[in-house]
Amino acid sequence: MRTIHSECVCPAFERPDQMPKQTFSSFEAFFDAFRFANMRPMVLGPAGENWALSTLLLSNLSIQWGQAEAKAVVEGAPRAGGVSIFLPTRTAAAWCCNGRQFEENSLMVDVPGADFCLAAAAAPRSWCGLYIPSAVLEDANGDVTGTVGSKRGFLQVSAQRITRFRAVVGQLEAIVHDRPKVLESAAGQRAAGQKLLREVRSLLAAPNPVEFTAGRPVVPLREIIHKAMDFVEQHDLEFLSVEQLARAAGVSERTLREAFVRYFGVPPVQYLNRRTLHQVRKALKSADPTVTTVTEIATHFGVWQFGRMARDYRLLFGELPSETLHRNAQAGAGMRAVKGYTDAFFRGA
Repeated sequence: MRTIHSECVCPAFERPDQMPKQTFSSFEAFFDAFRFANMRPMVLGPAGENWALSTLLLSNLSIQWGQAEAKAVVEGAPRAGGVSIFLPTRTAAAWCCNGRQFEENSLMVDVPGADFCLAAAAAPRSWCGLYIPSAVLEDANGDVTGTVGSKRGFLQVSAQRITRFRAVVGQLEAIVHDRPKVLESAAGQRAAGQKLLREVRSLLAAPNPVEFTAGRPVVPLREIIHKAMDFVEQHDLEFLSVEQLARAAGVSERTLREAFVRYFGVPPVQYLNRRTLHQVRKALKSADPTVTTVTEIATHFGVWQFGRMARDYRLLFGELPSETLHRNAQAGAGMRAVKGYTDAFFRGA
């Protein structure tokens, strides 16, 4: 499967009261602001504008709370040098992790070297994500096993443990929103970090976790998805068909469909359609409208039904392809004008 590098350059965020909650008009900006993992998102339904993210950086860890509604698939990898935790806090059943549906006592724990796929249904939902440096979790021998143990990927813990942990992160979120000044002092941040770390240790060190067991073996599903997505990665700029993906995975189209629905939450034909729209959008955002057109770009990705493409594009991103092309051109022109003015100023013009 495609490799998503764990290194991450995170945005500056020095004080917890500077901007504890941000709203984003685009899903791209929303996912770029994530700190606990590197994300490769793809919206599968109308993107809308209900993207909100709250961030708190403590001396030894970071935690974020997110809100969204759009149907989406997110492939990702944990940040290097630590442990990442993902926990739905509302509408848990709207999420699937690597083909497994979340329940109220489910969470995801990942370490560097792993990858994950989160599929979310179109529903109002919220979650929290944590990043904890390995040095914070290490024991005297420099090992994190005492805290994390063998817990990796998707897992379930007892209802009592998950309820307690969810309550703690909920209380901390309320403080960030309503009384952020209490976290301005070093003492306040230290106390919050210590309490949160204690709860993480309690959650992950819980005895006898409830192991998730799928009705059918997980390995064949992962192999199908890995082979199909490897093929997608190798032909990133090409138009692909379901038949090609099934052949690459070595399974029938019916089996491929079952695997995609279980893993991504959508059949492969819809996944490929949305993939094409994202490719077109990426190309439009970097194109020059004086030398290229929407039709030329769409054709490059195998799109011939331009009216239907424009309709689907607008439904997904909230604007027409031509609007994306010209809006980004105008933004680029504005930046060039500012740069020209600045250069002239420093030249003494």
